[in-house]
Amino acid sequence: METKKISVIVPVYNAEKYIEKTIQSLIEQTFKEIEIILVNDGSKDKSKQICENYAERDKRIVVLNKENGGLADARNAGMRIATAKYIMFLDADDLFEIDSCENMYDAIEKSRADYVIGNYQMMDEDGTKWSYPAFDVEKYGEFILDKNDYQKSFFVMNSTAWNKIYRRQFLMDNDIAFKVPAPSEDDYFTSLCYMKASYGFYIPKVIYLYRNSANSLSKNCSLQYFKGINKSYQMIYNSYKENHELNYYRYVYAKKNAYLLCQLIDSNQINQEEKIECLKNFEWYFNLRDDLKITSVHESLAKVMELIKEKDYESVSTEMERLKEYRKSLPDQVRKRMSFPTRDNYIEMKKYDDKFKNQGVEECFN
Repeated sequence: METKKISVIVPVYNAEKYIEKTIQSLIEQTFKEIEIILVNDGSKDKSKQICENYAERDKRIVVLNKENGGLADARNAGMRIATAKYIMFLDADDLFEIDSCENMYDAIEKSRADYVIGNYQMMDEDGTKWSYPAFDVEKYGEFILDKNDYQKSFFVMNSTAWNKIYRRQFLMDNDIAFKVPAPSEDDYFTSLCYMKASYGFYIPKVIYLYRNSANSLSKNCSLQYFKGINKSYQMIYNSYKENHELNYYRYVYAKKNAYLLCQLIDSNQINQEEKIECLKNFEWYFNLRDDLKITSVHESLAKVMELIKEKDYESVSTEMERLKEYRKSLPDQVRKRMSFPTRDNYIEMKKYDDKFKNQGVEECFN
C-alpha cells in the first residue's frame, strides 16, 4: 500500500459554494504524495455528493461522512483516520497555493521541527487577494521559533490551525486534539502545540489563502457564541496556568482581548442589552488585565477598556456603538489591524516579563 507523506484534513459543512475550488487546490498541488481527507460533517446541501464525486476521480481522496458535530469534532475525526507522517488542515471555503504542500513538507523535513508555520494571505469573497500577506516578508524570514521570544516569534505564532504542518507523532504523543464542543477550538489546539513542542519553524512563503466572507463570524457572533467563547477562554487560561506558561499567555491575552472586544463591537446578532450581559460574563477575563500587567490594547479600544474596568457598562455600550459605526467606514484591511494591539503595547508589557518567567502560578500573583 502506497504511503502518503501529508494528510490534509478538510472539514466540510454546507460548503457547496466553495468546496470544488478548495478540493481542486489540493488536487493540483505540485506535491502529489498527499492524502486528502474530506470530513462531511452532516451537510444538508450538495457537499456530500460533490466530495464523493471527486473521490471517484482521485484515489488520494477519502470521504468520511458523519453526523454534524461541529468543526472541532470533524477535524478530530479526520485526525483519527489520517495515515501520513504529517498533518495539515484546510477549511472548506479557503485555498492552498499550488506549492503549499511542497513548501511545508520541505520545511518540516529540513528543520525537523514538531510543527512549521507558513505565511497566509487574506482574500475577498470573490477570491481577490489582499495587497500583502499576514506576516511582513521583509521583516520575518525563515527562523526557528521560540515561545519565549516576544520580539519576533510571537508575531507569527498565531492561533489558527490551518497555516501549519504538524508532525503526526508529536500530536499523538502529547494527546493534542481539538476540544469538543467549543468555539475558539484553534486557540486551544495551537497553544498546546506551542507549549509541548521541542521547537517550531517559520517560513515566509504564503501557503494559505483565507477567504474573508461577507457573512464573516465577527459580524454574526450570537449570544450563544460568546457564551461558548467564555468557556473556551477559561479552558485556555487554565491550560497555560497548569503548564506554567503565564508569561507567554500574557501576550496571547493582549492579542485576544483586543480581538474579543472587536467581535463584540462588530456583531450584528446581539443587541445592547445582550452586549452588556456578555461584558458582565467576561468580568473574570477582563480582571486578568491588572494581574497579568497588561497595558492598553489598540489605542482605539483604550477608552472601552477603561470603562470596563470601572464597570460602567452603559457607557461601554454607548462607546461600542460609536466604534461600530466608525469601523463600518474603514476598509477591511484597516479594520483588521485595529483588532490587535500595537507593537508599543507589547514593548510596554516586556517590563514585567521577569515577574512571570520560570515561576509557579501562585507566585506570579503575589
